[in-house]
Amino acid sequence: MSVAIYNHYKRLEYNQREDAQELVVEKSNILLFGPTGSGKTLIVKTIAQMLDVPFSINDASPFTQTGYVGDDVDMCIHRLLQNADYDVQRAERGIVFIDEVDKLARRSDLTNPNQRDVSGEGVQQGLLRMLEGTTIAVNPKSPSRGGFVPSAGQSISVDTTNILFICSGAFVGLDKVILDRVQTKSQIGFKSQTETQQELVASNPLDLAEPEDVIRYGFIPELVGRLPCFAAASQLTKEQLCQILTEPKNSIVKQYQQLFLCSNLELLFHPEALVAIAEIASTKNTGARGLRRIMENVLRDALYELPGTTIKYVVVTKEAVLGAKVLAFQPHEQREAYMAAE
Repeated sequence: MSVAIYNHYKRLEYNQREDAQELVVEKSNILLFGPTGSGKTLIVKTIAQMLDVPFSINDASPFTQTGYVGDDVDMCIHRLLQNADYDVQRAERGIVFIDEVDKLARRSDLTNPNQRDVSGEGVQQGLLRMLEGTTIAVNPKSPSRGGFVPSAGQSISVDTTNILFICSGAFVGLDKVILDRVQTKSQIGFKSQTETQQELVASNPLDLAEPEDVIRYGFIPELVGRLPCFAAASQLTKEQLCQILTEPKNSIVKQYQQLFLCSNLELLFHPEALVAIAEIASTKNTGARGLRRIMENVLRDALYELPGTTIKYVVVTKEAVLGAKVLAFQPHEQREAYMAAE
């Protein structure tokens, strides 16, 4: 994924050169797989901030075919233009992130085969021209944060040729489609699976995704052809979940410590408690999003009972994560509290 984004902006620099008239480098949009809570949105958002380019996050669920109730696919460009303060030149070098794109998979209704799929295949067809590169007229509905305020009824033309599109989704069930294709191959002779393929199947089958798998999942070949770069995010491990709890600048542990500090309480965590929280989140298959729910369940009683009391130190142990109460210490018991958290 990093290589695809790097090449995209190198392509923009090359196509602006005077000697680039004979050869024009086409863009490569990205299709990102990965389970929920694996950090797909955060990856793209962080990259956009580092590159200092306009960025818009869109949910594919409310998209419908043009003329039906719901959002048109052009809303992606409208949001990108808003985030660029209606600076068309900046917007035309931005990144559009479309999440939950797996919800657009083609659906076949056996009870009514003649029913039109306006939120599935119809939206896929609507995305084709935008991903390839076309001019879209945007009618502003709200004033910008900058100095330019478009007048009422004025439409702004945006060329999507140089906009990088990243489509993402959990793609539940795609791993089974991939395994069906991989495991049907001969296991003996010259066509047997290599050890590398067997390791990938065991770790993350999405790494072996091919266009034919995405087409079988329910996407039209024309759309898959416009998303040539595939990237797969793996399920977060227990070690990674522990890192998410403590290492980021805005980590969950630091957030709750600040919340307790507002009530003049100092919150401490035993290392085994963090491991236990990561293990529970790993079994729930909700990724990093499940960490906050577990933390809320562990600290709910303490947040209700301890503010306003004489308690100063609150220690979360492994037993507290598994159902026991957190340890509470008086102000003069600082040493005991810190020893309980070691």
